[in-house]
Amino acid sequence: MPSTTQARRARYTHLLRGRGLEIGALKNPFELDDGVEVVYSDILPPEEIDRHYPGGVHPDILSDSESFPTVEDDTFDFLIANHVLEHLTDPIRALTEWHRILKDDGLAMVTLPDKRYTFDVDRRRTPLSHLVADSHNTLAPRLKNFEHLVDWATHVEGFTPGSKQWKDWIEDRFENGFAVHNHVWVLQDILHLLLYLYTRDVAPFALDRCSNTALYGNEFIVLLRARKRPSAIRKTIDVSRLTASTLFAWVQNPFQITQATSKRLIKQRRQD
Repeated sequence: MPSTTQARRARYTHLLRGRGLEIGALKNPFELDDGVEVVYSDILPPEEIDRHYPGGVHPDILSDSESFPTVEDDTFDFLIANHVLEHLTDPIRALTEWHRILKDDGLAMVTLPDKRYTFDVDRRRTPLSHLVADSHNTLAPRLKNFEHLVDWATHVEGFTPGSKQWKDWIEDRFENGFAVHNHVWVLQDILHLLLYLYTRDVAPFALDRCSNTALYGNEFIVLLRARKRPSAIRKTIDVSRLTASTLFAWVQNPFQITQATSKRLIKQRRQD
């Protein structure tokens, strides 16, 4: 029997047609229908994938997921990014690039962990202002991500800020490389970001459909449609739908908080 995550993702399978790109598949490539062509992208070369993720998919394209200099505009019919965006240094840059390499009306299926249902629960949600600042920050990615590493050490690892253990952990990860969730969100945060990108003509993505976090899951899904040259009427419709979906996600918020809290309490009782 498929897991809740697999079952929810499978609802989107029939919508992905033609030739697409999956980013960061590693050992869990998305299952597509027969006849659908997909190429893979990852920041890790094949030898690193074999070392750290035996059996993982070897990439056809090496990329940091934020830039695809070897890929021409309007190349792909669809793009898949499962639990990728939260790891990136500059999500705005990534979404802009994904928009560029998609064809007009091409689909981007993006799944993201809901911070309320994961180890990110005690971290502050990443506001839009932070993402905008990241997109204008000229520091090297490793330096830009340092504050995210500190946040992780404090709120995920649970080390006391300023303690030797806290300092040693941060220093070790910073020197030897680290892969943490640089940004954490709930559904309405991502919809707010998409609204910002559309209304400023940075990366106009229409919301085709979305699925908020389910009781037995820990992720939400957005299916986006790249608009390359939207008419004024189309833009009005797309922006209105994004606005309405954002408001509806806020209406769902009390239920999501209650649901997430109940799941944590049940988990704690079982562990006790």
